[in-house]
Amino acid sequence: MRRTVSTLALGLVAAVVVGAVATSCGSSTTAPAANKTYVANLIAINEGATHTSPGSGVATFVDFGTEIAWTLTLTNMTAVTASHIHLGDATAVAPPAGAGAGPVIFNMFLPNGPTGTVNGEVAHGSFTNANNANISLDSLRVLFNNGHAYANVHTSANPGGEIRDQVHPSN
Repeated sequence: MRRTVSTLALGLVAAVVVGAVATSCGSSTTAPAANKTYVANLIAINEGATHTSPGSGVATFVDFGTEIAWTLTLTNMTAVTASHIHLGDATAVAPPAGAGAGPVIFNMFLPNGPTGTVNGEVAHGSFTNANNANISLDSLRVLFNNGHAYANVHTSANPGGEIRDQVHPSN
């Protein structure tokens, strides 16, 4: 009888140990949260109904918590002079017909002079609370989540802006 109790106790301990090891080695049932990503698909029509351009672009923003990393990719853009994030609505019409562009809240790409034709990634960086006195990361997230900020690319031919789009969540 004593041997049977000892064998049962040993078996119970072994089962608990195996179960604990299997649980710690197994995969979690919940996937880790992905970083929030925002995007602006930059096209000419967003500058106004009669605005045309052969160029386009994508501004991508990935929220890592203490920073928002960004990448600006352009296609068939010539003589780029600047790119910014503006406060407001990308569909705002420039004066005299409308209220115009919102104020710049962050500069993304400021070349020393107009570029040649560019294709591919032209700039990348990150927003932090330390490198942007205009707006906090929390405020920028609110603007991005609620569609109250847009990315814009300016050129020599279109100094008011050649392509733009509202920044919006993509995931």
